[in-house]
Amino acid sequence: MAGLTIAVASGKGGAGKTTVATALAVSLGKGLSEIQFLDCDVEEPDAALFIKPEIEATTEITIDAPEVDRTACDGCGKCQEACEFNAIRVESGKAAVYEDLCLGCGCCKLACPEGAITEKKRRIGVVETGKREDIVFYRGLLDVGGGLTSAVIRHVKAMARGDIPTILDCGPGTSSPVIASLKGCDYCLLVTEPTPFGLSDIGLMLEVARTVGVPCGIVVNKCQPWSPTVDDFASVWDVPILMRIPFRREIAYQCSRGVTLPEADPFWDDTFWKLFDDIGKMVWKGR
Repeated sequence: MAGLTIAVASGKGGAGKTTVATALAVSLGKGLSEIQFLDCDVEEPDAALFIKPEIEATTEITIDAPEVDRTACDGCGKCQEACEFNAIRVESGKAAVYEDLCLGCGCCKLACPEGAITEKKRRIGVVETGKREDIVFYRGLLDVGGGLTSAVIRHVKAMARGDIPTILDCGPGTSSPVIASLKGCDYCLLVTEPTPFGLSDIGLMLEVARTVGVPCGIVVNKCQPWSPTVDDFASVWDVPILMRIPFRREIAYQCSRGVTLPEADPFWDDTFWKLFDDIGKMVWKGR
């Protein structure tokens, strides 16, 4: 299953996606010669608390941001017309750049008839690279106050290798950063709590994943005997339930200490290996 990429998403925060993603990575790391883990929750990355990698390198991420020569600008407004994000506007007869809105597409530079717009490098975040035994670790960190979350995620994915199994931890929600994380993945594990709120968000996430064209399966976290059933929901959406994790005090305690499920109890090693094998069979069958 070399090159198999599994994204772990939830549609909401606190459902347990990082718990599942790190547990799967640690289990696979014990049996495979090498795997990689991508923490694409770049606004609040926390997988390192569980994986505990040794960070070896940090790479800055930059974009080409416009810079206006106000002596050459005649205020024609062509740059403003070209920008779809309102990141450059004519004010008091001269073009002004709003960097927080700029995606670095370069359209304003091309549109300027006077050549008054040049480009400079603007940092938007970093990618940290490290390792824990047989787990290669990549983590994106968006700069504080930055808004180009998807751009940082794309850089994380671009740095990763394509020849070894990959576990990718998505951010919460269903917006464009999650879509950027899902694109190009072979499978998406959707982690949900067995609550109406959790199932509502998973429904939204299923719509996103199917729009992107990524097959999905469900992991139910925090199960209790009295929990509302997820089976009817899964039947309606025609999506398999691949694993159920019980709601136990010991599991919550170990997670609060940064201990993954396989490290807390060897029982989970076989469980997560079976999950990986099941996903691999579904992906290859679909191809």
